[in-house]
Amino acid sequence: MVDNHDNSGREELDAWIKKQLNAAVRKLMDQGAIDSLIVEAKPAWVLPFQILIGKIRAQGQPNHFKWFICGEIPTDYLPSSVAVTPRETAKHFVMKWQLAAARHQKKIERSPPATTSESPMKDPGKQLADHAEALYGLVEEDRLWLQGS
Repeated sequence: MVDNHDNSGREELDAWIKKQLNAAVRKLMDQGAIDSLIVEAKPAWVLPFQILIGKIRAQGQPNHFKWFICGEIPTDYLPSSVAVTPRETAKHFVMKWQLAAARHQKKIERSPPATTSESPMKDPGKQLADHAEALYGLVEEDRLWLQGS
């Protein structure tokens, strides 16, 4: 007998993955990461309903792809040459985001104090550092990467 709850959960996850892939493709095309009108994007690792790490490539270029990450974190991409596995890719996103957050912080420190009432939680550098820290925590969890590390 088939468990309808399991099927329903899988259907919800499949719908979430499809939504994330579509949104990531649009964003990466808008950012100029992909310059082809026909692309293939597929998941390589998923933390259900939170994070998706995938590969994107122009149609007809099976060996030329970019890694991307999306979900409840910033959508970003890296060249395929930086990593072989999704876990290695996540480590590179951690480093990339930490460096970007540090550059942002140095820029703020060099600038005169702003007179805005913007809260620290809205600081993009702080948010990026927080995402990097959270992703690093996931990278360190061996059990999360058993299916493809």
